[in-house]
Amino acid sequence: MTNHTPNNGWVETAPRPVVTHDQGLRVKPQWWRGTLAIVALVVLFFVLSTILSLAGVFFDVATGQYTFDEWAENPLRLTPAVMLANNLALGAMWPVSMLLQWLLFGVRPGNLSSVTGRFRWRWMGRLALVIVPVWLIYVAISFIGTPPDELQFTASTISMLVIVLLTTPLQSAGEEYGARGLIQRSVGSWFGHPAAAFVSATFISSFVFMLAHAASDPWLLAYYFVFGVSMALAARGTGGLEAPVLIHATNNVLLFIPTALLDQTDQVFEREAGVADAWMLIPMAIVLAAGLFSVWWGRRYGLVTRAPLPHSSYEKRPQPPEYPQPQQYSQPWQPQSAPQPYPQAGQRQSEPPFPQGPEQPPRV
Repeated sequence: MTNHTPNNGWVETAPRPVVTHDQGLRVKPQWWRGTLAIVALVVLFFVLSTILSLAGVFFDVATGQYTFDEWAENPLRLTPAVMLANNLALGAMWPVSMLLQWLLFGVRPGNLSSVTGRFRWRWMGRLALVIVPVWLIYVAISFIGTPPDELQFTASTISMLVIVLLTTPLQSAGEEYGARGLIQRSVGSWFGHPAAAFVSATFISSFVFMLAHAASDPWLLAYYFVFGVSMALAARGTGGLEAPVLIHATNNVLLFIPTALLDQTDQVFEREAGVADAWMLIPMAIVLAAGLFSVWWGRRYGLVTRAPLPHSSYEKRPQPPEYPQPQQYSQPWQPQSAPQPYPQAGQRQSEPPFPQGPEQPPRV
């Protein structure tokens, strides 16, 4: 595959450094830009999440799902309205991350998707041919032995199922664009050495991703951190967010479907100490293997993983080279006299006058 990154009208006077996806914001490496981007992303998410969650709660109370007193006793109750609010708030991090990158770094939003400046749908579809079947087997084994009579087909479970199918992919994409996109690249812009940038950015973005899930169980904390590291490996190794978005969305959708049909959605936010055990090593190994596989297959696919450093609107545009001006002469050029026409038939051609020499004396 070739790199289709446009130059956006820039006149290149020197070759730009070739960088990986996590160093794509190195064009403006000031520490305050990355710090402000991370803080703004977190603040905007909490504000938007609070507003949408309260709207979901008011909707549930208005429709008789529960009362405010019942909600106060169990604020983690997950209804279709609250699920929709949560997914929309997380999904909004996709455009919010792009906007913050554009405002704070001056880099076009498309560069957040991949080093080519666009989302590579064909590559994600090719990878899905392997990831989705593997996850189907993994989920089927996880829920094996569940009696069919425990499945619920009420109006609430069907509503939850529809919301999961329609909005969970957006929720997963929003988390990836926020964590592996804006946060990873913001931290990576602080370091000139590629290895130092990747290690530091991966640790910070995975740590923020782990804290954002508000778990207190050590096994769950380890799982979320390993999940973040695996997706960071996939993003760097493939040069974009297509593989992390696909793996994240496949995992969440296929795990939420049986959870909704079994009416166990309230257990999604049960993350206190003691709810998990060493069995979490299995999903950790699966997500890590999926991330490494995407890197390997991306190389086999000929995927572009590095590209010249993108331009920033805050950069000073290089001026085109100045060419020497043509020499100016003191006297203007005069055209030669027009040629004399040929004589017509029967017409004598006038003889040109002889040059006048010195006056001769008359002959005798």
